[in-house]
Amino acid sequence: MAPGIAHATFQMRPDDAEPFSGHAFKIDLDVAELRLVPAGGPSSRRTVEEIVAPYPAVVAINASFFDKEDRAMGLAVDDGRLLGGGKRQSWGALVVDGKKARITTGAEINDHLAHRLIVQGIPRLVVAGKVQGLKPQLAARTAVCAEGSVVIFVVSTKAETTAFARFLADPSEKGGVGCVDALNLDGGPSTQLAVKLPALRLSLLGRWGVPNALVVVPGKK
Repeated sequence: MAPGIAHATFQMRPDDAEPFSGHAFKIDLDVAELRLVPAGGPSSRRTVEEIVAPYPAVVAINASFFDKEDRAMGLAVDDGRLLGGGKRQSWGALVVDGKKARITTGAEINDHLAHRLIVQGIPRLVVAGKVQGLKPQLAARTAVCAEGSVVIFVVSTKAETTAFARFLADPSEKGGVGCVDALNLDGGPSTQLAVKLPALRLSLLGRWGVPNALVVVPGKK
């Protein structure tokens, strides 16, 4: 698709839940660059498309949940800078150090400014390859998976929580994504995707602005 970025579409028809479809982007951190880009100041919200307007080539998804004052909830760190939010011990967290990414809990993060990138979300959908006990909810989904130098963005139409988590955890031979660890980011009306690549242009609009976006810039050829 572009250096360090691979793309796939999916259409799932689970036996026990509503069908859902969407896009998955596999990102190689050895090649592409991952950033958490804020909408503006601490209480700013913009659409993902607006956030990435200055970028000529990009794949971006919405990231942090936000509170009634429009501030990011949970830690939001980019390049060792705090973009807003305070640590939520029990929430999951995507943590990137150098070219390695992992998903952990807020409680495991001691010095948040020591990490290159952090974004928190809830719930953790898949932990060590196992689907977690999740409360039933039908909503559009934004999720991120991480294992070593690979990060996967997944954006889906309305999906039931457990069916979506199972799809993330299932290996590719079963039609899944093969995520070892997966974290739910803000969904529903916040779910959005912006893609500007030579071979693909996509814009999935949410219903409102968001405080920040996970942004991938392809590697140099």
